[in-house]
Amino acid sequence: MAYGDVDPTKTNDVAAVPPAEPMSPAVEPAPVGLASIEPPPRRKRGLLVGSLVALVVLLLAVPAVIVLTSGSPTPTATAATPAASAGASPTGPPPSPKAGDPDGVRYAWAAAQIKATLAGMTKAMKTGDQAAFVAAGADKNVRAELDRRFRSLRAMRIAEFEMTIDSGPFNEKKVGGFSEWGVSLQIRHCFVVTGCEPDSVVVDSTWRDSPAGYRMVKLATIKADDNGPHPWEVSLLTAAVGSRAVVAAPKQYAAQARAFLPAAERAAKIADKYVLGEKPNRYLIYLAGPSEWKKWFGGSQDWAVGFATPATEHRSDIVLRMEEIDGGYAEEVMKHEMGHVATLAGREYRDYYGENWWLTEGIAEYIEWDGRGIAGYDRQQSARRLLREKRFTGNLEKLVPADNAADWQIDGAYGLGFYATSCISDQFGHAKLMDFANEVLRAGRPSEVAAPQILKAEWSTVTKRCLAYTKQKVGS
Repeated sequence: MAYGDVDPTKTNDVAAVPPAEPMSPAVEPAPVGLASIEPPPRRKRGLLVGSLVALVVLLLAVPAVIVLTSGSPTPTATAATPAASAGASPTGPPPSPKAGDPDGVRYAWAAAQIKATLAGMTKAMKTGDQAAFVAAGADKNVRAELDRRFRSLRAMRIAEFEMTIDSGPFNEKKVGGFSEWGVSLQIRHCFVVTGCEPDSVVVDSTWRDSPAGYRMVKLATIKADDNGPHPWEVSLLTAAVGSRAVVAAPKQYAAQARAFLPAAERAAKIADKYVLGEKPNRYLIYLAGPSEWKKWFGGSQDWAVGFATPATEHRSDIVLRMEEIDGGYAEEVMKHEMGHVATLAGREYRDYYGENWWLTEGIAEYIEWDGRGIAGYDRQQSARRLLREKRFTGNLEKLVPADNAADWQIDGAYGLGFYATSCISDQFGHAKLMDFANEVLRAGRPSEVAAPQILKAEWSTVTKRCLAYTKQKVGS
């Protein structure tokens, strides 16, 4: 969902937020909270962001992969992985390579040593042994990268964690007489709930042999094509952890993370009522400063104040822009973005800027509004103006606003999506609305196919009824 260009009305009803201060790795909700207030009449827009893997349309600018380097550059060509040597033991660890050994012996030795180190790092993350986790780094720069990841993940209460080889070793070369190999690492992780089903991400790394064994000399972040980097890779985070949400932030926003948590908990309880797929263990919300906004998950547009984005194949995360948002308004944005997580996580964000835009954003607005009286809906004026001035005839598939549309037109398009979604609920029932959304947004069926199946009415009939409904509700 997009909340952008129009400044929201500021409110003084939010509890005072104390100055930022260091937090312990995980912070329980503090007594300071956010007052439950009605949203201001004019809102900024958030942004639903999809990765190249998950979207038909790429919504993110794609920066170069961020790579920390210690030593010579990574080879550009990928060599075939050597076959294992017959000299390697079939039951025990492979022998240490000697001068003149075939490639397979060196490969087997490198793989075994790196796997053993990764197993140690996995154990260190689970037990909280920071020194053991960062010891895999070859120098202080790589160790600093590992330290930041360790501290951020532990702050967010990492519950399940495993580092393994996804592919490699490959591209062997000699540096200072020692073998150096590229390795793609799989990091399986999930938060808070012991026994949670881990999500997987893949990062590139380079390892070099040494008298002390194989050590990591390069570590990349998650690639832009996979919607990286994730906040915990590139920022030192603190976190406030609740029963349904985790609010993580850089140190300077530690107090805001605590203060936002009660609002996040309230928003999560609303979003939970609308989950179409698997219920999230926790909703993950990141609070971004100006620099973080430009790099987390590839960065986002200057006009937006928040976005939801697929972080892994099964999980979507939320980012809020701190310089453009206040406490009371944050709760409204979180409800909307959690609505996207509840309805889309674990499935492709299908054709976001296409024919289903109205329902993608309309149902997020519907979740945000959560049964409040439709007469008080805060985009009513913009929706009425769009109906009149643009002579909207009810073709919802054409509702997506143009890139250069005026703010009021974008605001009105969100409003018309909300009214159409509310119409289906009012005319056909809430349960059928959710079934319809599941078929269209998650199963990828066209509205023309899903409407007769779920609503027992032709789509043309539904759109005519909902246009009349919308006109009546906005007073047009």
